[in-house]
Amino acid sequence: MNLDFIFINTFLLSVCVYVTLGADSWTCTANTDSNESTSTCKNLEKRFKTLEIQMKQVQKLLQTNGTNTYTTIDGIPKDCEAIYENGPRTDGMYMISPDGRCPFLVYCDMKNGGWTVIQRRIDGRVSFYRPWDGYVSGFGDLDGSFWLGLEKIHRLTRDGSQIYFDMENYDGSRDYAHYNVFTVHEAATAYRMNVDAFGYRGSIRELLSYHNNQKFSTYDRDNDANTNGNCVISHGRGGWWYNTCYMLGNLNGIYGKREVGGVGYYDGDHLQIKNVEMKVKAMHGVC
Repeated sequence: MNLDFIFINTFLLSVCVYVTLGADSWTCTANTDSNESTSTCKNLEKRFKTLEIQMKQVQKLLQTNGTNTYTTIDGIPKDCEAIYENGPRTDGMYMISPDGRCPFLVYCDMKNGGWTVIQRRIDGRVSFYRPWDGYVSGFGDLDGSFWLGLEKIHRLTRDGSQIYFDMENYDGSRDYAHYNVFTVHEAATAYRMNVDAFGYRGSIRELLSYHNNQKFSTYDRDNDANTNGNCVISHGRGGWWYNTCYMLGNLNGIYGKREVGGVGYYDGDHLQIKNVEMKVKAMHGVC
């Protein structure tokens, strides 16, 4: 492995990240709540933090000198688990490329073994009432509440993945749901989702299979199976793979609302939750 080639290409990638990050991750839009910071200094601080992460990845490559198991372009790992297996064990933002194409930033849950986080709700600073294009490209703050983006989730899960829902209730207790097989298909299918309930583990009843084979819906793109209206508009405004309308869904609903339309799921009644994090990892041979 040519170390100069790696360093130059990764440096150029870092410069590219610095130039484009504002458009990809940090730009506030009309749908972003007004109390989200627009300070130029804060944006620059986040961009330099991103560059620091990239240089640490370069340093790791230089240290391993051909012995690493990173599998995609110019040494960029395919997901958070690949980074975890090569040494870095600190939660935070990292650059990945699941398929050898354009890399992008993600938040990695390293303390639990290298999961790639695709959604998080921890406060109401980021509005999830977004149009189709917003849900395709992603929005929010990788350090806070965010939606990674349907196209990136497709790239991460196209060959099949596990998915883990980590939920915190208002009383401080926690619940989880873990599926061994989860896939989001390409844009031509309206990002149709498949999930297999076989081998399900969780502290709540298995619910996500109700959404199996459903297309993604937003308030301006109604793809649900409900013949009486758009589930997005009637159930909290957040995009999801709605059926008629949801079971393990509404995780993109209105944050803090303690009734129908708020963040939660349905199991005979709407069950409210305070925080949620969705994360994926490779299937590891599960059929």
